Amino acid sequence: FSRSGASAGRLCHGLANGSKGTKARVSIYADGTVEAVTGTQDLGTGIRTVIAIIVADELGLQLGHISVKIGDTAPGLPSGGSGGSQTTASVAPVIKTAAVMAKKSFFEYLAGQIDLPPQDFAAKNEKILTKLGEEMSWQQATAYLGMDTITEEGIWAENLREGGAAGTQFAEVEVNTETGHVAVVKIVAVQDCGLILNRLTTESQINGGVVGGLNYALLENRIMDPQTGRMINSNLIDYKIAGPTEIPEIKAIAFDTDQKVTGIGEPTTIPTAGAIANAVYNAIGVRIRSLPITPDKILTKLAEKGKA
Repeated sequence: FSRSGASAGRLCHGLANGSKGTKARVSIYADGTVEAVTGTQDLGTGIRTVIAIIVADELGLQLGHISVKIGDTAPGLPSGGSGGSQTTASVAPVIKTAAVMAKKSFFEYLAGQIDLPPQDFAAKNEKILTKLGEEMSWQQATAYLGMDTITEEGIWAENLREGGAAGTQFAEVEVNTETGHVAVVKIVAVQDCGLILNRLTTESQINGGVVGGLNYALLENRIMDPQTGRMINSNLIDYKIAGPTEIPEIKAIAFDTDQKVTGIGEPTTIPTAGAIANAVYNAIGVRIRSLPITPDKILTKLAEKGKA
């Protein structure tokens, strides 16, 4: 028969410091195109989209206006490594300040052409607005540049990044006390995300982290040959990870908690195993203190409990 239990695992994850040496450049061209350049790399986390979102938001444009170039330090724009849940947190501050400074310089240029003070301009909805109620399209405004280009480098802004992450997860499991099989029914992942720049990819990373944590809790088990030091089960037949039928319902609750950007790639993996292990304990009344939580461990503990 099956019993079910639910419990929580909590996370307080300290992230490495962002790269203060990261640099970025934003350029505005006369044809209305905008280019953002930095030396960061993309490991599949969508950093190009994040950069475009930041620049487009500051300049009042759509993402299609922004050209993003990454992974090339030749322009003198070094960046930190794309790891440790720090890619976005190390790039966002300099991209933001580069966009702010480029907009400021552009308004100052326009002021000289239109005879209005720079503070009278605003960029919104692909238009340049003035306090007098006048407006022009973004392309009309950038046409004033002629042969000139506005280019500005960003500066590091510590107040735009968060150095840590926090979260908690709740797991519901079913344990078959005859076979020792554990089925995870549902995971609720509540995550502090700082300032969410792209909600779709943020929730996707939470989902991915939970699946990784489930693998860690129930399936992944590296077997080493003590004589040779080689991994015996280094293939996806003998090294188990979750398949479609083993993925539970995942409820990702991502909180915007402040205006600081933080990493989210790895933190959501951490609480999952603890939540599942606690839920197993609530279901069967015995603790499994080593991972993965496999049927043989459960049956052994239940047998010991029955003899006690």
